[in-house]
Amino acid sequence: MRCFRLLRATLLLVYISTFSFSVAAEDADERLTIERIFTDPSLSGPSPRALKISPDGSRVTFLKGAETAREQLDLWEYNIEAGESRLLVDSRVLMPDEVKLSEEERARRERKRISAYRGIVEYSWSDDGKALLFPLAGDIYVYDLTQSPEKATKRLTETDEFELDAKFSPLGNYVSFIRDKDLFVIDIATGKERQLTEGGGGTVSNGMAEFVAQEEMGRYTGYWWSGDEKHIAFETFDESQVPVAKRYEIYADNFNVTEQRYPAAGDPNVLVGLGVVTISGKKAGETTWIDLGEETDIYLARVDW
Repeated sequence: MRCFRLLRATLLLVYISTFSFSVAAEDADERLTIERIFTDPSLSGPSPRALKISPDGSRVTFLKGAETAREQLDLWEYNIEAGESRLLVDSRVLMPDEVKLSEEERARRERKRISAYRGIVEYSWSDDGKALLFPLAGDIYVYDLTQSPEKATKRLTETDEFELDAKFSPLGNYVSFIRDKDLFVIDIATGKERQLTEGGGGTVSNGMAEFVAQEEMGRYTGYWWSGDEKHIAFETFDESQVPVAKRYEIYADNFNVTEQRYPAAGDPNVLVGLGVVTISGKKAGETTWIDLGEETDIYLARVDW
């Protein structure tokens, strides 16, 4: 098993090196000057991001832009046995026009340091390794590897709102996500959608991570599936007591002023709670609240089943 892991890691490193040190064809005949080294596009060509090994170890998936649109990322795979790469999802086919991000999604991308990219900026594997989940332009898609390429991509949501933090359930029967600061699930087989929490909106959020959790703790999610996918634990927080601060974004030709609730040193933090909502069975839809103690000036650092 250890040798197998080392082999996979070696193959992955070789593959990364192939991308990192390849020279783009259109740059091959240019004279290499100091100015050219430090100007765009990069001499190495589009670089892969978010590399992940599939659960069965047969392939490596990654995000990569085209030569003509390096910041617009598409979903690719590298088949280890065949030694070949192929494009799985072209984001420009699904999203021909740029979409304005919601404020929550824009802030989330800034804190994950991916705000410079467009298209498919993140994705995840199902635990059984048969499907990939990715958000695009505010909606959620599944790529089913058991289907032919022309039938593999399935759109799960199509709304005017922005769906955030999409996840496969552990057994692969559901996809969960946040919409309008509340938690939802979709039954993949039937396409039926259910809202699991209520009361989200304004200063109250359900299933999301607050500013401090994202920026200071590196936690970008606010909900967690149980292993048997019968329950979801979720954070709820109210930031009404957090002061509003102004953030100035200065560019070459303009500037923006953004107001956000920012807990500076000594200021109140959000009021946080933790609930567990039942997904299936006789108590489906019911929420049990966890006793976090009498002290309200606390942080919810981590949650696990």
